[in-house]
Amino acid sequence: MTKYDPTRDLPDFARELKTLSPSKLVAEILKRRNEEIKPQAVSMWFTRHPDVEEKLRKELVDGLPTVTQAVDQTVFQNGNFQECPSIRNWILEMNARELSQDTIKQALGNLRLICQGRFPGHNLDFVSRGKWCLKHPDRLTLNDAMEIITLLREQGVDTYPYKRAIKDFLTSKGIVIGKKITVGRSKSFGKYAKLKASEAQIAAIIQEVASERKDAAVCDEFMLKTATRVTATLKAKIEDLKQVEDHGLITVFDKGRKSKYAEGKPWDKKVDRELLLHILGLIGDRKTGPIFSNLTDDILGKLNRKAIIKYCPEILARFPDFAPNHFFRHCFAQIMLDRTNWNYAIVGALGGWTPKALEESYGQPPDEIVKEWAAKYSLEIKVAIGIKEETIPETETEEYKWEHQKSDQSANDDL
Repeated sequence: MTKYDPTRDLPDFARELKTLSPSKLVAEILKRRNEEIKPQAVSMWFTRHPDVEEKLRKELVDGLPTVTQAVDQTVFQNGNFQECPSIRNWILEMNARELSQDTIKQALGNLRLICQGRFPGHNLDFVSRGKWCLKHPDRLTLNDAMEIITLLREQGVDTYPYKRAIKDFLTSKGIVIGKKITVGRSKSFGKYAKLKASEAQIAAIIQEVASERKDAAVCDEFMLKTATRVTATLKAKIEDLKQVEDHGLITVFDKGRKSKYAEGKPWDKKVDRELLLHILGLIGDRKTGPIFSNLTDDILGKLNRKAIIKYCPEILARFPDFAPNHFFRHCFAQIMLDRTNWNYAIVGALGGWTPKALEESYGQPPDEIVKEWAAKYSLEIKVAIGIKEETIPETETEEYKWEHQKSDQSANDDL
């Protein structure tokens, strides 16, 4: 059998299908030539023939429906959507605002879904239902935005990510939104605030895991004490661990919102004495390689799920989709927010969250904490106003002043 020659018909198939998507092209090759090749082979061929790829890309972009033409699915195929003038300008603005590539990618993805009226994650297709038609982003209007938000809301969908994307996009087009679209907060805001486990429960869970696999228990302890995500934990290397006085220090490569590193952002994590001794006992004479060399995400997840169900059944009952391997990072956030008196900046810096991300997951400090702050902190500056100072009546207890202060604040918020 002769080897398939992409030069023969790849460019023609790309023109016919109006796409450079490797997966779509290999499917067409299989259908038309009965040749089975991998998408990577197509990508590599285009890499070796950049002049052909650039020529095809220009042809495809030039052939896309314009703002004055009927829209078809070619606008939304891989790479084409970003070539629409309004989208190009939006991407330029988001980059100028130094948004992370993940944030930009998510915003583009949500806007693409809006323009198509199809939301596979929610099993919704408003086009097939006759309630929406394909929208070219260049001519997307404020009324379109309000219409799709209404359709989503009627289906019980959390509109927060879609409102955020479409409002930002329309603003970049110079459309004044005002209060016609208010983004507000996600339905998931503070959803983990009540998902708590006591330190005794956490210890019992790790001990339960240890009864089956010691390495899994040390892995859980590592995630709990360093707030490292499971993927980065399983990749943590012996050679990146060093002893500093009575504790350890390890560099892990964890993903970050603005990470510019392919393998993840490097984080220097403190390893307390107890955890250090457990790690040293686990690795024995090994000098290099992953600390948790015999563990996988799946194996660890099954062990943790079983232990969590035993000691904290209410967590998985209330949040059935909660990832059991994420439990320990979650516990770090909960415990450290409590120990730092809800200092988002400290906890975020230690665990790799932004303060906003912590607030979105765990909500705002409880009223009793705010009350403590109000009693402890005050801005006392002497000013001369010329009004005779009166003594505070003895009946004005701290409780009275606190409630009085909250009432005044509520009145100010309404202004």
